[in-house]
Amino acid sequence: MICVWTVLVGYLIGSLSAAIPISRWWSGQDIRTLGDANAGTANVARHLGLKPAALVAIVDIAKGGIAILTARAFSAPEACVVMAGVAAVLGHRFPIYFRFRGGRGLATTLGALLALVPRQMLMTLPLYGMIYLGSRGSGILATLLAFPVLMLLIYWDGYDAWIVTAPLILAFTTAACSLPEVLARWQKTRDARRLLYDLLHPRVTAIPEVTTVVMTDSVASLPPELCQREGIRLLPMAVILPQGVVRDGVDIDTHEYYRRLRSDGLLPKTSAPAPGEYLQAIRQFVTPHQVALILTPPAELTQCFFSASLAAQMAAEEGLQARVVDTRLAGPAQGLLALAAARLAASGASAEQIIEALPALIPRIGIVGVLDTLSFVAQSGRVSVVNSLVESALRLYPVLSLYQGHIRLEGVERTRRKAIERMIEWLQKHLSGKITALICFHADAPDEGQALYQRLVELLRPREHYLTELTPVIGAHAGPGVVGAAWWQSDE
Repeated sequence: MICVWTVLVGYLIGSLSAAIPISRWWSGQDIRTLGDANAGTANVARHLGLKPAALVAIVDIAKGGIAILTARAFSAPEACVVMAGVAAVLGHRFPIYFRFRGGRGLATTLGALLALVPRQMLMTLPLYGMIYLGSRGSGILATLLAFPVLMLLIYWDGYDAWIVTAPLILAFTTAACSLPEVLARWQKTRDARRLLYDLLHPRVTAIPEVTTVVMTDSVASLPPELCQREGIRLLPMAVILPQGVVRDGVDIDTHEYYRRLRSDGLLPKTSAPAPGEYLQAIRQFVTPHQVALILTPPAELTQCFFSASLAAQMAAEEGLQARVVDTRLAGPAQGLLALAAARLAASGASAEQIIEALPALIPRIGIVGVLDTLSFVAQSGRVSVVNSLVESALRLYPVLSLYQGHIRLEGVERTRRKAIERMIEWLQKHLSGKITALICFHADAPDEGQALYQRLVELLRPREHYLTELTPVIGAHAGPGVVGAAWWQSDE
């Protein structure tokens, strides 16, 4: 019974995540929406700075130590003491107080070992620190090389077998907690050497402070988990339905919406976020020492640019900074530009530096798709290049691309299958070199979207790849059944 209580107490102590409340207090942001979404010391350091990271590290290390000391205060057997440390790591990774979304648990592991074998751990820490700093922040490499030395020191001092193997048990627990993240990265890259290199050599070699918050609108149709991981803020556009106005992707059942577009003759209208909505988002996500970088679709297609520009002027009167950029892109291509900007921001680039980089980035990002129907495009009046096709008595399937803010007709086919094949041939012809990221998309056509996704990943071999469904605001203008791809070409 003592073991049960010590494990339970260890888990509850480990669940007291420091990164989440400290990041909210320090910047008003949830650290789980920034960078790699890890609620731990390293992610806080990279995105909020050294001071909040130091506070997080102290608390996370203390949690592991307190769990061990509590178990020993209960006079628990050595096996139960070790399990209390394991429970603290699991609590850190799956905190009950924060919807089971926490950090990886490395700091908590170190704290547990400091309390368990303080002398041996203090002897090993200099080696651990040198490897960690020498590898530019690789906790995995430091653990692999330093923990065997720690186990040898414990063994020489004649400790119980449970104590000797405690570093291995705790390291295995930490690794198991990181396994879902590693598998997700493997699904996207399928490159074992690159994955191993990224794990052993973190991409961020410095610890910059994030001064730029990247914002865009729901037209980007980015997967929610990607936005959370990269710290991209999405503002929902408005979809105007007979029953009222709903927020794109928030207050609407996408599947039911597309069903009504197909069978009920529904012809919705859309509206860009109002200046007040942009201003509210700036207030929510940006602190006085940060800058909001708002990326919008082409001004010819929506009012987003003008609304965001007015909101930026209003924010300046309140002492908040915002910059607005017309990306000349839309849909997932706009989302890929936001992804590139977010990664520049995560590396410490200022808003001005990111804006200077965009003219070179935008030409390497594009989008192409196949429409299933011309009726919605004709109703919207936004795609003049298909006006002549609308009058045709034949059922036609156009292949459209977006370049420099203008929609271009790349071809027309009599069948949908041939149109998709023509789009794939167009992609193979026009995309040369490495692809940094590929987003395949569909609008209520999951099977065709999945098939296109698998085929393009095999043909183009992008470094990252995602599959997403277009939000209702795009469906209002392009109609259901759209399939296509957006790409970000590498700058070799």
